[in-house]
Amino acid sequence: MNKVVNRFVLGLAAIIIIVAGLIPNFASLLSTIPSSVLGGATVSVFAMIAMTGIKLVAKESLNTRNTAIVGLSVALGTGVSQTAGCFDLFPGWAQTILGTSPVVVATITSVILNLTLPRNMDGEEE
Repeated sequence: MNKVVNRFVLGLAAIIIIVAGLIPNFASLLSTIPSSVLGGATVSVFAMIAMTGIKLVAKESLNTRNTAIVGLSVALGTGVSQTAGCFDLFPGWAQTILGTSPVVVATITSVILNLTLPRNMDGEEE
């Protein structure tokens, strides 16, 4: 977001995370950060991730195939997040794989559709 790509800054962040993992007192100090600060940082990070995804989709041509992949993946991911208990009738192994995360469902859907849909759905030759 702020375009800091300095190796020192990234290395320092990695050291802080490692120290927090190894020293519980330091980790508890980090947990005193107010939830409003963490919430603001989380919103900005997820907004950047979402915009990166939108940019990736926009770079590709929106032909019938790509539109179907993106549309169905987003629709299923949204449906899972809006429907409580939608996996209750699935077997245990399927619930373990899919979890309750819409991201997992959308990712699996997009990968399967990308592998199975023909490349020339618009009737064009490549």
